[in-house]
Amino acid sequence: MRKHTFFRTALSIACLFTVTGIAGADTKIKSRQTSGGQTYENTSYIKGKRQRSEVSGGQMVTIEQCDLRRNLQLMPAAKVYTINPYDDRTPSTANTTTTHTAQPGVVTKGGVVTSTVTTKDTGERKQMFGYTARHIITTMSIESSPDACSQNNTKIEIDGWYIDATFALDCDSNRQYTAYRPPVKAGGCRDRYETKTIGTAKKGFPVYEKMTMLGDGAQSFSTISEVVEISQATLDQSLFEIPPDYRQVEYFASPFSAAYANPQG
Repeated sequence: MRKHTFFRTALSIACLFTVTGIAGADTKIKSRQTSGGQTYENTSYIKGKRQRSEVSGGQMVTIEQCDLRRNLQLMPAAKVYTINPYDDRTPSTANTTTTHTAQPGVVTKGGVVTSTVTTKDTGERKQMFGYTARHIITTMSIESSPDACSQNNTKIEIDGWYIDATFALDCDSNRQYTAYRPPVKAGGCRDRYETKTIGTAKKGFPVYEKMTMLGDGAQSFSTISEVVEISQATLDQSLFEIPPDYRQVEYFASPFSAAYANPQG
């Protein structure tokens, strides 16, 4: 369960860290992810103001549509997708607090779940793929108040190297990280989510990231993502659109379970 939560959080963070630079020619990027002693191949495609990222051999797909100011998350196994609009709040300062209130409906009031994201540029530089890479450390802590419905006290650290690539996507957005919020049934318990950002370190396109989830001060889980190849390629526009045979859902949990419980459904 901790790993599932970790991957949901990691996916949300990944969406935040892939902006900067100026879009150029169509580009294909191959990367390698190592986690739990296993290695997975990932592929990203960039065309104009859009980017498609296939994780773990395409088990999960994220499409950034900057021109439409939204992200799509696709689950090919269940043929479903979600739409996540960009957050258009004003630019964040060194210290910013964002509060996410409960959606309308009859629910039981819970507590507060606070996510604090801190970025720091170490000042180290090195050459990677013909670019000068910056070494940046990002930490995120998630803390729940004692009366919160969801008890989640986790710390995540990302040790990464980032470049100002000419092919990197520029969404012209001031997005802030939003913590994963599980669905709440009518009459259920709902927490309030707050996000704080500290630091203004300039990131860019990630060419290496080691993401570690910490629990009680000890390492509990980590994954390494690193770029292994960057090449130019002519890409079909359909890669960056919603597949016609997919259906929209609000969350992945229920359709994922239903797809495997009733694969013909």
